[in-house]
Amino acid sequence: MRRIEKTVKIFKSFEEQEKADIEYWQNISGDERIMMAEEMRAEYIRLFYPEFKGIEKVDRIRKPGEE
Repeated sequence: MRRIEKTVKIFKSFEEQEKADIEYWQNISGDERIMMAEEMRAEYIRLFYPEFKGIEKVDRIRKPGEE
């Protein structure tokens, strides 16, 4: 998994910062956006749910009419 690159930029106003954010997200590919969203999701889970180990698949055979 690729790590999010951390950079520091200094802006003179919030408007300048917002324009830079919009320009950044418009100029990256759709694959990069999805990859970054997945990285942020995984980091959120690691921070707030450290005991989470993944989704376990459970299959059960049911008879017709059984709930």
